[in-house]
Amino acid sequence: MSRLCHVVLSASVVTLLAATALSAQTAPETGASASAGDAATPGRIVNADALLRLGDLYSDAGNTSRDPSRAFDYYRQAAEAGSATARLRVGEMRVLGEGTESDVDAGLAAIEEIASSGDGAALALLGDLYSRPGTRGLSLDLPRAYDYFRRAAATGNETGILRSGEMLARGQGAEKDSEAGRALVRSLADRGNLHALVSLGDLMSDSKVGALDIQEAETAYAKASALGHLDAALRLGDLYGSGRAGKPDFAKAFEFYRAAARAGQQLGKLRVAELTFRGQGTRQDVEGGLAAIKAIADTGDAEALSVLGDIYSRETSGVPAADFPTALAYYRQASAAGNVHAALRLGELTAHGLGTPRDVEAGRSIVRRIADAGNAVALITLGDLLREPQSGKVDGEGAVAAYERAADLEDADALVRLGDFYSDGMTVAVNLPKALDYYRQAAARGSVAGEVRAGAMTARGQGTAQDVAAGRAMVRKATESGEGEAHVVMGDLLTRGDAGPPDLSAAMREYAEAASLGWTQGLIRLGDLYREGKLLQSNGRRAAGYYRQAAEAGDAYGLLILGSALSESLLRNAGKPADGVAALRQADAMGLLDAVVPLADAMLYGMGTKRDAKAAVALLVQAAEAGNIAAARHLISYYRDGRRYGRTTFIRADPKRARQLFAGVSPWLSRGDRLVEEMLFSAEPSGRGGYQQIAARMQELSAEQRQSLIRMMRTTHPNAYIYLAQHQLKEAGFYNGPVNGVLSGTTTRAVNRFCVSKSMRGACRFGPMSSQAGDILSYAF
Repeated sequence: MSRLCHVVLSASVVTLLAATALSAQTAPETGASASAGDAATPGRIVNADALLRLGDLYSDAGNTSRDPSRAFDYYRQAAEAGSATARLRVGEMRVLGEGTESDVDAGLAAIEEIASSGDGAALALLGDLYSRPGTRGLSLDLPRAYDYFRRAAATGNETGILRSGEMLARGQGAEKDSEAGRALVRSLADRGNLHALVSLGDLMSDSKVGALDIQEAETAYAKASALGHLDAALRLGDLYGSGRAGKPDFAKAFEFYRAAARAGQQLGKLRVAELTFRGQGTRQDVEGGLAAIKAIADTGDAEALSVLGDIYSRETSGVPAADFPTALAYYRQASAAGNVHAALRLGELTAHGLGTPRDVEAGRSIVRRIADAGNAVALITLGDLLREPQSGKVDGEGAVAAYERAADLEDADALVRLGDFYSDGMTVAVNLPKALDYYRQAAARGSVAGEVRAGAMTARGQGTAQDVAAGRAMVRKATESGEGEAHVVMGDLLTRGDAGPPDLSAAMREYAEAASLGWTQGLIRLGDLYREGKLLQSNGRRAAGYYRQAAEAGDAYGLLILGSALSESLLRNAGKPADGVAALRQADAMGLLDAVVPLADAMLYGMGTKRDAKAAVALLVQAAEAGNIAAARHLISYYRDGRRYGRTTFIRADPKRARQLFAGVSPWLSRGDRLVEEMLFSAEPSGRGGYQQIAARMQELSAEQRQSLIRMMRTTHPNAYIYLAQHQLKEAGFYNGPVNGVLSGTTTRAVNRFCVSKSMRGACRFGPMSSQAGDILSYAF
């Protein structure tokens, strides 16, 4: 129906209702006023129902002639004419201050007077008012809201049944009982109630509520959709596109979104455009999809503006290069329109200085305002900002408090963050048992990430006794969710040798599955297998092919690894060193900060480009001064360790300058990274006392930090590397010689025995000092 037709029809309805509302049933008394606007005119019988409908018409948000003041006046007249429903409307509008001055006490008193007689509608309205966050002059009170809904349900009121069931299932205002809550909603859905059908679908597909029943969720949504509920098709699209129904089925999701779009749903149109842009479930059309998203955003749609912000800040994979100023502009518009995700991203970009001058406090304040209102996602974002050195002074206690508050709001991701807090070594010394406990709690709440992390730790014996079978089973179960990360971790458990015997074929299937789900890490891992040669024969062309696929999918790390390997001539028959440098420059242009490190090395050693040590140092200095932490750390290593190849010295070691640089960058490093740098300074030649200090503090680092440290020491401090290997292998029972940092036959045999124990004999065939052996030894830590 055209907008003009709607206006004409609305006007006709208003005229008809007005005539009906005030139609004369008896003649007015002599001398009495006959004003049509006076509902209380003696001698007139007022049609209260018609007045109520007039109030509804003028309060309808979809009516172009919406007028809350006129709506309130009609409701007041209908109430005076005896309509109980109108009395409720008047009370509600007084509480909310819509169409009249706000008077919360008077409005509540009017509603409570009706509710005192056991009126279900009044009780349900009170429940609704007390469950609305941010209602002016009325505090959120979920227990009180639930009690009102429960009492309304007892009268048979459908709103009461629906809302009390939802709150009971989610534990909002009442002790959680997912089965009882779902049963209440199901009882209403079985009667064909559209809202109950959609709600049942939500409850049955939400792991935070209870055990999933995707089949029942799908059936409920399908029934609602068939009965004309426009949101139901969107819900079905979300169900299949999110992976909650197992592996994402983007083709099905696309069809449901298209059905919603055809029905006029703006969000359906946006989702169709997004999937078209990404080529998921339909033929990819980057330009067409992006143009469609922009067209929707031009209407002021907050969600579309937020999606554009994600695209240009690379939160969503796609072809356009990162453009943070553009992303920031879109986020600002979306935030002003009320989009919470956009507001949080605006805070993050402001704190990080991306697309705008860096202002940590302003960025944190944006996020804190939303977090203080009880938004779990904002609380998690705040926690992240409080523990990032690059976001300002670290506040570990504040971060934990934010995560814990989010966890109290039933957010399983907050429990994952708490597990990360104690396992990644960024803020405090690593505490693996505590981390594992948080991951297990998250898994119990249905978090796939929690299940994956807990399973990986169990398989590797981190924070608990090693149980390879149980750990792998947990991660394998998580892969059923269709989450790409689960497949990558499963592949890692099947290839590294630190979590049971390798199974190359199964691992490659897992990585390929991750890639099919859009996780480019799967492609990069496949490339690594062919490049490293630990489990199968090296094949430079195949490795390069996988890295290129990752790059073509928008992952700059694919270009980084490809460029590094080509520049160092590690991929035979796959390209020239100069091709590698070109790939590194492309990755740098895409905004990947890490790319400057291998670029500098290529200049330093003359790999694929002219040898120029001064230019290499200048490149790192420029990047470090711009806040690139990776560049700053690499520059420190240049002066701490020196750089030479054979008899040629490219940069002389200058420990004093290295320490000066470290002092400057130290405030920007996480606790763990700072400790790694300190350990590298301690690893002076023949400094056995320093080696002992390093060994004693290794457990304060995360597994990734320990492994990174060992790999670096292999090339920069070989004696320290051997000392730590001897120390760890002796504790594990593989080595019985002296711990002195001297590579001996006894040490070599111990390394070989360790490789055999991990079913990785081939990785150590080139000796303990090879990169392959170094990788395997790093897993001992």
